[in-house]
Amino acid sequence: RFCKCKVWDIFYVVTGDTAQTVKFGVTSHDSRARLRRHQGDGFNTVLKLITDLPDAADLERAVMAALRLAGVLPVRGREYFDVSALPVILDIADNWLAPPGEVAA
Repeated sequence: RFCKCKVWDIFYVVTGDTAQTVKFGVTSHDSRARLRRHQGDGFNTVLKLITDLPDAADLERAVMAALRLAGVLPVRGREYFDVSALPVILDIADNWLAPPGEVAA
């Protein structure tokens, strides 16, 4: 998958001012423009930013699949969820980076 003709290599998780909604996604090369766009929509707290991740799109799909399996539905669009989904999102992201056979602390 590509974003503006670049490989998606950044995974991010942000929340809004009220911390009622969490948004995650992927972007390319430099996250600043994407995060500024979300900031303009009220999502100004960056909870997780994983850069130099060639399989960022796979991580995003894994998070979406886990939430779907847990019966957690988006509250807006396809990547905006109630903040109660945050532990699942962060757990998958943290463990994505763990060496095979290990679990992130």
